[in-house]
Amino acid sequence: MDRDYIIFQENGLFGAKNRSGEVIIVPQYTEMQPFSCGLSLVRNDQYQYAYVNTNNKQVVPFGEYSWCDPQFVCGYARVLDNHWGIIDTLGNIVVPLKYDKIWTIKEEYIFSIKAFIGDEIQILNLHQLANKTIFDGLKYLKICSIEEFKNLVNCEKLFVRTVPNTNQLYFTYGCNIGLAAAIGIPKEPVIAIVTNSSGKIFPLWMEKGDIGKSTLPIATVTLKKKGYSRTDNADNWSDPYGDEQAYYGGWSREDVESGLADAYEGDLDARWNTD
Repeated sequence: MDRDYIIFQENGLFGAKNRSGEVIIVPQYTEMQPFSCGLSLVRNDQYQYAYVNTNNKQVVPFGEYSWCDPQFVCGYARVLDNHWGIIDTLGNIVVPLKYDKIWTIKEEYIFSIKAFIGDEIQILNLHQLANKTIFDGLKYLKICSIEEFKNLVNCEKLFVRTVPNTNQLYFTYGCNIGLAAAIGIPKEPVIAIVTNSSGKIFPLWMEKGDIGKSTLPIATVTLKKKGYSRTDNADNWSDPYGDEQAYYGGWSREDVESGLADAYEGDLDARWNTD
């Protein structure tokens, strides 16, 4: 449960306050469950359910499902629309709605939740099925400069890489993997240790000026070769530098030569040293 928020009732309708007593959601719902993983299950006067966040934004809209779990557990909740499935805190479907029954989600059974299609039992491993990292509901546990982080984990180099078969970025330190979020090459890169709305803890490579933001975009790069114009769009960080120039996996040669990045043997897998 999110203990920073209190559900209260006024004139037969429910809303929410923070611990200071400030009303963050005026009473408007016929039912409102305590916040969990940043979301509250609410019901309107048409007996429709929705999940709303602390800004009263519908993350899962009314009428999307006929029934929903009252609370999220470790970032997941069961939903029902003729068949059962499981969603995450952004409303993404993690387990398809195809089951006749899914046992209650409990922390100790995250790796082995029983689900049924007829009499057939299937075991759901949410660790394997939930392969998307959510950059929402971020809380910052520690902020490190690049050098501080390298000292913390006792490594000499950090490499920013493309995620295989996607245009997303992540960074590696030794054999460990962190996530990346930025709208371009960070001018003041830092590593933040964060938790998200699912309760996952991970290191986040980001722009210093973005510290404190609860939601960040997943950094992406479109891997293209020479022969196109420069753009500052987050989907494309590459520059053309003529036929004689090597391809640097989305970072320009100038950035490489200035020390912002260091191409690794010209490999198109885009291994970049953030020294």
